[in-house]
Amino acid sequence: MNILILTHSYPDINNKWRGVFIQEQAKALCLANDITVVYFKVDYTHFAPFSKYSFHKKTEGKITVFEVTVNKSFPVITQLKYLSDTYRFIRKEILNQKRIDIIHSHLSYPAGFLGTIIQKRKNIPNVVTEHSWITRYFRSRIHKMCVLYTFKNSYCIIAVSKALREDIIKYVNHEVKIVPNVVDVEKFRIPETRKREILNIGLLGGMGNFRKGLDILLKSVSLLKNTDLLVHIGGDGIYLETFKKMSVELGIREKCKFYGEILPSEINNFYSGLDIYVLASRDETFGVVIVEAMSCGLPVIATRCGGPEEIITHETGVLVEKENPDELARAIVSVSDNLGSYDRDLIRRYALEKYGREAFVAEITRIYQEVISASTTAR
Repeated sequence: MNILILTHSYPDINNKWRGVFIQEQAKALCLANDITVVYFKVDYTHFAPFSKYSFHKKTEGKITVFEVTVNKSFPVITQLKYLSDTYRFIRKEILNQKRIDIIHSHLSYPAGFLGTIIQKRKNIPNVVTEHSWITRYFRSRIHKMCVLYTFKNSYCIIAVSKALREDIIKYVNHEVKIVPNVVDVEKFRIPETRKREILNIGLLGGMGNFRKGLDILLKSVSLLKNTDLLVHIGGDGIYLETFKKMSVELGIREKCKFYGEILPSEINNFYSGLDIYVLASRDETFGVVIVEAMSCGLPVIATRCGGPEEIITHETGVLVEKENPDELARAIVSVSDNLGSYDRDLIRRYALEKYGREAFVAEITRIYQEVISASTTAR
C-alpha cells in the first residue's frame, strides 16, 4: 500500500522526542508498505504573511519525510494559511506525483482535519489516530468545530487506549477502534544481572510542565527515610531547575541524579541502570515509557491516570492512585522488597507480544484493508 501519514508532531533537529511514537508507527509500516510522511509546522519566529511555504525532503530508511514550514501571519490567518499551504503542497508534490491508497492522520487537529479535507476532495480515505485528550483541542469554538467535523467525516477513528476511546465517544456516534502505540522492543535489552548496593528507580519525561508528576515522586522519596536509593531523572524543560530546587527543599538532593535530556541513542543505557521504573503522571493517554521499561525487563510502578491501567498487570508491576505520595512511597518499598518475584524475561515478552511491531502491523493493516474496501464500495 501507498500510505500518506500526516502530522504536526514529528522528531526534528530541534526536538528529537516530539512525536517519536508517530515515527515508530511509520518505521513499523514501512517494512511492507510505501510510506510518505508530511510533517507540517508554523515558524512563529518569522513573520512573513505573504510568503510561500518551504519544505525539506529527507529519507529515513524506507520512509520519505517532507517537512513543510509555513511562516507566521496575522492572527487567525496563520491557521488558515497553515492548512491551505500544506494542502497545496500535498496536492502538488505528492498527490500529483503518485497514487495514495490511504491517509493516516495523527491527532485530530490539525492533521485529522486536513486529512478529512483531502478525503472529501480527492476520494482518498482518511484514518485518524488520536493520542491526546479531546478537550485540549477545544481552545476556541472554531477548533472544536474542526475536531468534531473530523470525527464525523473520517472513515475511521482510532484511539491508543480504552481510556482515550471513552473520552472520544462523548463526541462521536460511531465506532472508535483501539490500536495501542507501537514500541520497537528489539532496540531494548535486559541488562546483565549485577549486585547493587542501593535501589535504583527512575523517571523519564519532559520537564516543560508538571504532568509527569516528578514533584509527586520527589515527595514520595522524601518519605522513605530508611530506604537507601537513588532516583535517576531524565528529561529537560523549563521546570528542570524548579525540580532540582524542590529536591533540595525536601532534603533529598543527594538521592537524585538529574541527567537533563536523554537522547534516543542513550535511552537503553538509562533504563539499564534501573531496578524499577516509576511513572507518577497526572494523566497519560497511553504510556510509551512504560512499555520501553518493560522491554528492558523492568517492573513498573504507575499511577492510575488513563493509559497505564491497560498496560500494567500484576506480573509486570503495580498501579497506585495519582497525587498520592504516601501510596507511591509504599509501592516503591513493596516492589523493592519483592524484586526477585518479577520475571524479567516474562515482562519483556509481554511487551513484545502486545506492543511490538508485529502485533501493531497486523492490526493496523486489517483496519486499512477494511477502510479501503468500504471507501471503494461507497464510490
